[in-house]
Amino acid sequence: MDTLSYMEKLLKALADANRLRILAAVQDGALCVCQLMGILGLSQSTVSKHLSVLKEAGLLVEEPRGKRSFYSLPAQYPSPFVSAVMNAVLQELEAHPDIAEDRRIAEFLRELRIETVEAARNVRKKRRMLRLL
Repeated sequence: MDTLSYMEKLLKALADANRLRILAAVQDGALCVCQLMGILGLSQSTVSKHLSVLKEAGLLVEEPRGKRSFYSLPAQYPSPFVSAVMNAVLQELEAHPDIAEDRRIAEFLRELRIETVEAARNVRKKRRMLRLL
């Protein structure tokens, strides 16, 4: 793939708020589709499509574990340019309150090994209710 085509693919992958949220959520460790569904509040097919776009751009890696696949940031990006872009993007996202909440929920899901859709969705609902009190 030539440089221009790859840059187009990279920038398209980064041009979606939900894909940016996925990248921020997996920044601290791998998550499965079920966990990402709970964090984002999206359907399985929508999350899978976003993951596919991010994987194709080289921004995520997939690791099968039993019946599930877990997604994380790669140990090394395809080029120094991509590495610099990703560092800048992830650093900028840290200041966003929604991203901070997503990362807290992701950490909670990882710690408790919550890997079912319903349980992951309930975590987000309960956290919202606790904030209102």
